[in-house]
Amino acid sequence: MSEATEFMSATAHAPIGVRLSRTETETLCYKATRGAGYSWGIAEEAANAVGWLCANGIDGTAVLLAAIVAPTVNAPDTSNDFWISSDGKPLCPLMTGAALSDFATSIFATNDDHLQVGPVRQPVLLLPFMSQCAATMGGSIAIEWDGRKLVVGNGIKIDAETLSAFLSASVATISLSLSGDLFDPDSTMTSFALASPHTIAALDALAMRTTVPATEQSRNRGAGAGISDND
Repeated sequence: MSEATEFMSATAHAPIGVRLSRTETETLCYKATRGAGYSWGIAEEAANAVGWLCANGIDGTAVLLAAIVAPTVNAPDTSNDFWISSDGKPLCPLMTGAALSDFATSIFATNDDHLQVGPVRQPVLLLPFMSQCAATMGGSIAIEWDGRKLVVGNGIKIDAETLSAFLSASVATISLSLSGDLFDPDSTMTSFALASPHTIAALDALAMRTTVPATEQSRNRGAGAGISDND
């Protein structure tokens, strides 16, 4: 991660953050998700989701790590208006998000359509997928849970308190519907989120699982300098 730089405020006790580019962030999360045992397709979805979250000021790396270190690989049963897993356990946010994107046009066919999803782990990971749904439907998507509401379009329309509550929800059941609440995405732009060094280290460790250790045989076949290096 050659472009990574450490950032620390002037306050002695302020937390240290790592500033990565969006490309670096997504590449790391892509490999880490695959290293955690997910398919390459879901890993790509995860990488894009984290990039979107970070671009909207949310540390998506920490959310992703929480989702994949203790993965719930349950996919939703999409045959009715209440998406749950077949065994009743919390849904995987990545697999659920991918399904939401795939079925957006059928889920939100009319303005009266509502879909209940969950319980789902780390529900904040659904926000980027809801943004995709909003783009598909040409509007925005309202997400309601525990008497709270947020709206997702090209960005997020939400107050700080509600966002904090959603971020802290490790598991939640949510209700989704089309919203007529449109907003200018420029009003939601913020700085790309910093990541914790501990989070980056943990994701790096998972990403390393996608590499193959070098052997003497592989070196002799051209991987590395081999037994001698006379170049």
